[in-house]
Amino acid sequence: MNVLAIDTAGKRFSATVDTGSERFTLTVDSQRQHAERLLSSIDSLLVLAGIGPKDVALVTCPEGPGSFTGLRLAYATAKAFQLATSCRFLPVPTLECYALPFSACAGAVVCAVDAKKNRYYAQVFRRGIAVTESLDVSSGEITGLLDAEERVLVVGPDAERLAEELSALMPASRVDYVTPGGSEISETLAKIAKTRHLQYTDGVSDYAGPAYVRKSDAETGT
Repeated sequence: MNVLAIDTAGKRFSATVDTGSERFTLTVDSQRQHAERLLSSIDSLLVLAGIGPKDVALVTCPEGPGSFTGLRLAYATAKAFQLATSCRFLPVPTLECYALPFSACAGAVVCAVDAKKNRYYAQVFRRGIAVTESLDVSSGEITGLLDAEERVLVVGPDAERLAEELSALMPASRVDYVTPGGSEISETLAKIAKTRHLQYTDGVSDYAGPAYVRKSDAETGT
């Protein structure tokens, strides 16, 4: 099964085409000028994989939480691709993508994405199982979700900053961090989608959108 995965959440965007026998990933450091280069990058990947758009059976992207603009771009692109080719569309929760490579780690795995205003989009996992929902929280609130002396691994694009804050707040705990590379999220998206599509029977509504967790500044008037 051919899978196309698209991630535009960070300063770099990545896309992956997984054909089952081969995997092709392109990472572009576009300094957030993703919209101008995304479609041509996807086209190049498909050519490299030796398939056409109609050969893609499943397209996936981050469902959220994350950057409003980044989530919207990936989601809109994936949805447009699905409508144009009639393939299936399966959005995947963002923080699960960061957690998956560390599912065998002992202790707590905390996924962290900067939510601005001194807060994070965060989720806690233990042995690969989510023990919280995706949350909009401060570092102090995150400590309330952890055991006082447990080992903590912080992952995600803003892992280093949160790890420093948690180390200061939880001196009895060992807090380490790992930041992602440029391509691993789209590759993990493809991996999760290939596994999860077998249990995925409901289509995504034409009016569906990303899961933001927090309302936008326009909605709150701030």
